[in-house]
Amino acid sequence: METRAQKARLRSELKDRRTALTPRELQVAGDAAARLITQLPEWKQAKTVCLYASFGGELPTDALMMVALLEGKRLLLPRVTNKTTLVLHEITDLATLQPSRLGIREPKATAPIAPLAEAGLVLLPGLGFDAGGRRLGFGGGFYDRLLAKSPRKTFLLGHAHAFQLVPRLPEEAHDIKVKAVATPQGVIRCRAR
Repeated sequence: METRAQKARLRSELKDRRTALTPRELQVAGDAAARLITQLPEWKQAKTVCLYASFGGELPTDALMMVALLEGKRLLLPRVTNKTTLVLHEITDLATLQPSRLGIREPKATAPIAPLAEAGLVLLPGLGFDAGGRRLGFGGGFYDRLLAKSPRKTFLLGHAHAFQLVPRLPEEAHDIKVKAVATPQGVIRCRAR
């Protein structure tokens, strides 16, 4: 139970810090992170990338989505189904995204579905990350369920503000680790245990 309490406290603290950012600060940070991500060898090698449409205080992802499309990459984005599951859809035009019940932009249900295994790089939102690759999500387990099926070769990349990097996150058995975390200040390669 202690792990859950620690996670709840961290979620609250990190959400508050993100909420305090101005739209201009968010845009500058998102653009800086996008420049770093597009220089990664894993990005350059990936023919298909799975990104997400940013929401609230998350690092903006629109520039990165546009670069993916301009570079001719196949772009996958998640859509929530039945309140607990993420399904990936192929997107060719950002204008086709529509707000979910939570206000998060997502693909239409009619967009072509694609398996996670086809993505060479998966960009993951989170409230916090640590150098061991642990990720603190919002607590719904959406990405943990999706990533439980990901091949080991898939490059899982956390995406966060530098202040979202914490010394060590509490860990539960179902948590999926990232291989690196991209912030506006740099990309941190995660250490295995």
